Amino acid sequence: MRRAFHSSLGWDLTEVDRLDDLHRPRGALKKAQGLAAELFGSQKSFFLVNGVTGGMLALFSALCQPGDRVLLSRLSHKSAVHGIALSGALPRYIPVEREPHTGFPLNVSPDAVEGALREEAGARLVLITSPSYWGVTAPLDDIARITSRYGALLLVDEAHGGHLPFYPQRLPHSAGAGADLWLHSAHKSLGALTPGGMLHLGSRRHAAKLRHWLQVFQTSSPPYPLMISLDLARRGLALNGTELYRRCWEWALELRLRLEKEGCRLIGVREVAAAGFALDPCRLTMLFPAGEGVLAAKKLAGKSRIQVELEDSGYLLAIAGPALLSYSPCSLARRFGRSLREAGTRAWNKPEGCSAAGDGTSPGFFPPNFFEGASSFFLTPQDALRAPARAVNLESAAGLISAETVALSPPGIPLLTPGEIIAEETAAFLCKKREGGASFHGTADPALRRIRVLRGP
Repeated sequence: MRRAFHSSLGWDLTEVDRLDDLHRPRGALKKAQGLAAELFGSQKSFFLVNGVTGGMLALFSALCQPGDRVLLSRLSHKSAVHGIALSGALPRYIPVEREPHTGFPLNVSPDAVEGALREEAGARLVLITSPSYWGVTAPLDDIARITSRYGALLLVDEAHGGHLPFYPQRLPHSAGAGADLWLHSAHKSLGALTPGGMLHLGSRRHAAKLRHWLQVFQTSSPPYPLMISLDLARRGLALNGTELYRRCWEWALELRLRLEKEGCRLIGVREVAAAGFALDPCRLTMLFPAGEGVLAAKKLAGKSRIQVELEDSGYLLAIAGPALLSYSPCSLARRFGRSLREAGTRAWNKPEGCSAAGDGTSPGFFPPNFFEGASSFFLTPQDALRAPARAVNLESAAGLISAETVALSPPGIPLLTPGEIIAEETAAFLCKKREGGASFHGTADPALRRIRVLRGP
């Protein structure tokens, strides 16, 4: 490891001569970002050296004023909440559709977006997370037409979907739908170094403002190995992306077929399509109706050395990609099946009427009714973060106003946002997660024995 690291130090460069400056590109970086824009169908692209998070913070600071209404999916990452808090805007969550048989969260529908825009007249921006963490894409073409009609900007968090344009079966993606702005986590699906990302603009209208705020939220000493990796990933996709992801598509479909033959219950491409959405086949969600998902994940990581992306009692999320093409889908599925059977799990042939999560939640990471409607905000996240706060026992927090973000990571989706009134169901759900040993992000107390709320009578 020491030898390998030593060999990489020669690429740890700085802004001298022709190596260019990320915040004032005129040479190599300008050309690299121009080639990225050409490949991903944007009018202008920016390299992100601290991930989509930095791009999200810059976007909200550039585009929103204090008090602006922002509509966003309940599937949004916590970085969106942080960006909204910095800007002083007020969020309004858009309901998320669910698969009717399992309760699995899908994405936002065009009707839900239009309903939210009708209720929030003058909303400045609509943020859609597509694909979701579980690979479900929203109907972006229809949503883009709706946001345009209402005069709102369409921002797409496409962190997990930079590869979608290269699939043989066209899945909805930002460039094809004509989104105003979108973001890619290039380290998640395109092979760049962590935490490399890209911000793409459908027009140059906001380029100057964004350039300024990207300088605010990104280091003035950007890492050249990371930026080189972004350009190399772009080049690889330009030369071989279509063929590479054609193979990934076919490989993933074969793995799905083999896993089902092994008896595994998967969220399927067809059932998602039947609900009006589309599914990235490389995102495999396996259901455990008896609630044994965590045990199954430990067994897989042990004997079979298979690391899943996310586990909970009711399901596992596994991600396939180009690095797995050298493996046989048949042998990999057998390893899954053998490990799960040895663990004594019953993820097989889901009984009719059994909850996907085994505990009445859907799919196990969210409180009941979490996706069904808008949350009640007492004040903006920015005001809540600046207001006097106190810590109370979580058990007695229902009805109070949260003064902090509460999220489980992964998937990094806020269960509570600063300024949001804490519902009784949410407090009970968080207590249950805490008892299961969960560690929470965004909270002063990571174990969440106590939660910070606004001071009041």
